Amino acid sequence: MPVPTVSLEGTRARLVASGRSLVAKQGLRSLTTSAIAERARISKKTLYRCFASKDDLVDAVLISFLEENLARWDATLDDESAPVMERIERSLDCAARLLPEIQAHVLDQIGPGAMPPTLWAKIDALRLARLAKFRHLMEEAQREGYIRADVDPDHWLSLLIGSVQSVLVPSVLLERGISLPDIVRSLKAIYFDGLLTEKGRRYAARRRKEGT
Repeated sequence: MPVPTVSLEGTRARLVASGRSLVAKQGLRSLTTSAIAERARISKKTLYRCFASKDDLVDAVLISFLEENLARWDATLDDESAPVMERIERSLDCAARLLPEIQAHVLDQIGPGAMPPTLWAKIDALRLARLAKFRHLMEEAQREGYIRADVDPDHWLSLLIGSVQSVLVPSVLLERGISLPDIVRSLKAIYFDGLLTEKGRRYAARRRKEGT
């Protein structure tokens, strides 16, 4: 009986999953071709049939690791069954929980400027896609009277993206010792709390009281 063959794409996915597991448990420094191949039970020769270099493999693993974590954020952003303000608060809370894990396992283990520009561009695209979703939540909250109507969502998003792209980069975070959760809290205070109407502030106060 012939032995079933595994597609190159299936092997590639297996290697990426093994690398992702290593990052989650041991951090970025654990990503060696030997460790990934051993965990996936695949020879290094086969590994290099799937990926031209270690850098290509590491890039694929990091993007997959981030997408897996961001999927939890997406679930909150996309939950149309929940009231809009609850979705906004839950998405901010979700970001505050996810970012320490990403910082501990990835950002804190690379030196300033060590991340290849092409990889950073991919990561930037992932987070900008989530910010665009957040813009739609803001518009909905405006329609329901929780957020000031005199603020243009496009202007707000442009300002937020500018801040994110200038501050939430590995070189700045590492050189200045900035914590991702602290940055998220500051961005929330600057770019969200100040937009609340009286109705929005009453909602926020009630939620804080319920949380105590």
